[in-house]
Amino acid sequence: MKVASAVLLACALTACSSGSGEEAKNSQHGTGDDQPGQKVVRINVPSAYDNSRGWQEPVAAGGLDGTVPLTTAPRSGLVTYLDSTGTGYVLKARDAKTGKLRWRSRPWTPPVPEESDTETGEAEPPKLAMITSEGAEYVVAYAYGEKQKDELSPKREVVEVVSYRANASGQNVAPLKTADVPVAGEPEHINADGSGVVVDETTTVETVNIVTGRIRTYESCDLCEDEGDAFATVDQGIVTSSPASGYQVLGAWKGADTLPAQYRDWNANAIAVTENYLIGTWQNLNDDDDSRWVLHDARSGKVLVTMQCYPPEGTGNANPKLYTPSVSASGRYLVAGTGAFDLKRKKGYCFEGTDERNPIELTTVDDNGIAYGASVPADPSDPSPQVQVPLSTGTPKTVASGAIIPAADAAGYGLFTAPTGSGKLALGLIAYPHR
Repeated sequence: MKVASAVLLACALTACSSGSGEEAKNSQHGTGDDQPGQKVVRINVPSAYDNSRGWQEPVAAGGLDGTVPLTTAPRSGLVTYLDSTGTGYVLKARDAKTGKLRWRSRPWTPPVPEESDTETGEAEPPKLAMITSEGAEYVVAYAYGEKQKDELSPKREVVEVVSYRANASGQNVAPLKTADVPVAGEPEHINADGSGVVVDETTTVETVNIVTGRIRTYESCDLCEDEGDAFATVDQGIVTSSPASGYQVLGAWKGADTLPAQYRDWNANAIAVTENYLIGTWQNLNDDDDSRWVLHDARSGKVLVTMQCYPPEGTGNANPKLYTPSVSASGRYLVAGTGAFDLKRKKGYCFEGTDERNPIELTTVDDNGIAYGASVPADPSDPSPQVQVPLSTGTPKTVASGAIIPAADAAGYGLFTAPTGSGKLALGLIAYPHR
């Protein structure tokens, strides 16, 4: 499951309906306790959602940009998010259908990068992920920064990883495990999309078992002939990827063993991984225009779906572009960047750029097979329209002007964050059911 960050949008100007004064007053604040507020503010969302019903709860963003770290645990029917306390965070888990509070963590103060207190005084909020390992769901928060044991101890740079059982209960839940990964500067990449956490530095790669808290360190090896760099972890082992040797799950299977004769694994890379699936890229040895995405069963390496689609920009280099995948709550649909898959029909959809259309990068998909994301212009200064794609047709279309696309979708509800009153500090987590 993807790590989702729901970002505060300028809905105060374009996406929120005005409502009556009494409704606005009641909608700004839930109880903050077991039950959400009785009324829900109406914001402009895609037509697949009914914004006249649902629930909402006030939430405090963790940075000046209004980012709320958010993820879902579909098997548990939960939405989880980090609520800022000003000096730290509390992780809250709510029933995705009703908004009822299932549990909350004790306060957590993540490490803070030294640079964060220079310009704005605000550190980037921690990241949040839902990780499934051996069939159980865990909510994992992680952050890079400096940590000090006490006032007499020197500061040290770490990536702190805290994990919680998704099916926890109570009002002051302690982490299942806390792991501090020593680092020398901000890591190049942190991946929490599989069954564990991988911290990629320049010369080393660390893996964190979120169930045991165990940290293992490996030497970085971008161009190894036999292995490559650790990219992610799944229950079967460590996923490695290198343009020199392709990708594999160490000790389980190799991508090269699945290649038809006309394809090569040189410049092949893993570009996304979930607990059950790995997406890699192939290139036809005799046809530079024949590039493919390949969806593997992460356990066996079996090829489930292939589709013609160019790899993400940067793939084929020592540092390929990686996508954060998102799987629908039912498990039928998967999206990752410019690609999407219907796992039941075993069909892939490619939304790479063409002469007529900019690339479309997808971030969320619901159980009805409607995917959401944005059009990506060549010039970053150009507008990036938000889009929806019914995978039944594979035809993208822009959402209504000013509409907010869901940050996540679970239990038949779309989950959004947006202002719920005057001022951007009146931020709410809002859930609307499917129509």
